[in-house]
Amino acid sequence: MQTSADFVVIGGGCIGVSVAWHLAKRRAGKIVLLERNEFLGTESTGKCAGGIRAQFSTEINARLSLLSIDVFERWADVIGEPLQYRQWGYCFLLTSDALVSSFKKSHAMWTRLGMNVDWLTPAQVEAKLPYVSIEGVQGATFHQRDGFGDPNDITMGYAKRAREMGVAIETGAEVLEIKRDESGRRVTSVKTSKGGINAGTVILCTGAWTRKLGGMVGMDVPIDPIRRQIIVTDRFDEITDPFPMTVDLSTTLYFHRESGGILIGMSDQTETAGFDTGFNEEYGEKMLMTAMERAPVLANASPKHKWAGLYEVTPDHHPIIDRLGPIENVYACAGFSGHGLMHAPAAGLVTSELVLDGKATSLDISQLSLDRFSDPTRLHDEANVI
Repeated sequence: MQTSADFVVIGGGCIGVSVAWHLAKRRAGKIVLLERNEFLGTESTGKCAGGIRAQFSTEINARLSLLSIDVFERWADVIGEPLQYRQWGYCFLLTSDALVSSFKKSHAMWTRLGMNVDWLTPAQVEAKLPYVSIEGVQGATFHQRDGFGDPNDITMGYAKRAREMGVAIETGAEVLEIKRDESGRRVTSVKTSKGGINAGTVILCTGAWTRKLGGMVGMDVPIDPIRRQIIVTDRFDEITDPFPMTVDLSTTLYFHRESGGILIGMSDQTETAGFDTGFNEEYGEKMLMTAMERAPVLANASPKHKWAGLYEVTPDHHPIIDRLGPIENVYACAGFSGHGLMHAPAAGLVTSELVLDGKATSLDISQLSLDRFSDPTRLHDEANVI
């Protein structure tokens, strides 16, 4: 393993490899990416649902998505690798006056940003989504540019190109300690299970584990791990393709096509912070029952695969992309609250700009600073979280 680097990126999920590639693209210097597992993208990235969408309630999240979607749509030209990316849209079912009111405000914002989002009546929902029970549905929104992509294609595409540009990717390298100089204001080296690296700059792309890594330099980074579960059925053709990612925001139920079957997810609002990734069968049954209520045809589907992963959640459901306070050469790009995959291209770009230029220029990321949590008036919670 290299013993020194200008930039040490910690974390080999979709965010880390995107940051590393963007730094290499700028010819930033010697770059090392550290991943504690044997393979890249095996934690939250590899366990996610693959959703890519711009229908958020805050402008900064919508802009992160739009910037990323532009890249996903040009992936073959930008990265030169294949990407399974189905722009079959996202359809949000609105089942309460509060949701209708909230989405009307969001719809105005989306229109201002140039998004072409359809507002559907219940009759239009029934015609577009014949598999859905429209009981309680007052309307829906649909954005064709939304969809879902393959997390492995995205991670490995960035990783392959980063390696070709000189990035050293070290797997099986768990970070044990981040050492600072006598002033405590600068990191000098990173100690790993494979040896030490003298580091010019360190970037934490460590998702649900960022609070632990931030603690190594004396900083509290408010990101908590929250378990989320997914079920994928056997091959199921009673819902015909293409059908959009369908979301019932009142229950947080969502489902879309996956490997010939149907992927089903739903947030357990009673989950508390922790690193348990065991599958909760009792809650899994609740997911299936809720799915069958909204899409009765799913009663004919048979569960095949079940797993759980971790959301990396901040108090306002927005990421932290910032330098870590008084530590001059440590940055964080984490806390995407379930939206890391869809924001990976934009996150890598603005992080590289922040680190190399002192300020992101492709997008104003001032709302994503770490110090926002010290002032409650600066927090704007993302409402469209599933």
